[in-house]
Amino acid sequence: MPSFLTNALLPIVVGPLTFVVMQGLKSLSATVDALPPVAKRFAVMVIAIALTALGAVSGVDFQCNAEGVNCLSTLDKDAVKAVIGTALAYAMHYAKQKKG
Repeated sequence: MPSFLTNALLPIVVGPLTFVVMQGLKSLSATVDALPPVAKRFAVMVIAIALTALGAVSGVDFQCNAEGVNCLSTLDKDAVKAVIGTALAYAMHYAKQKKG
């Protein structure tokens, strides 16, 4: 498959996949709401550590230095693809809300 086609299709796949995952997470919200506050705080901590570790392992640096570097200038192609996929997921969510 040509790389330009892969680059074009990746956000189209990531957006709907993100939407489906979020629908699954929303279905778990009743369970999460029933948890005690301490368990919720612990879960947030575990998720934050896991995402930070995943970013470090994948080589993605989320930090900007204090020398006035614009964080947007550090975005690479993969980050832009993720933003496009996220935008598609938000659009699908918005369309579902308008429909319902």
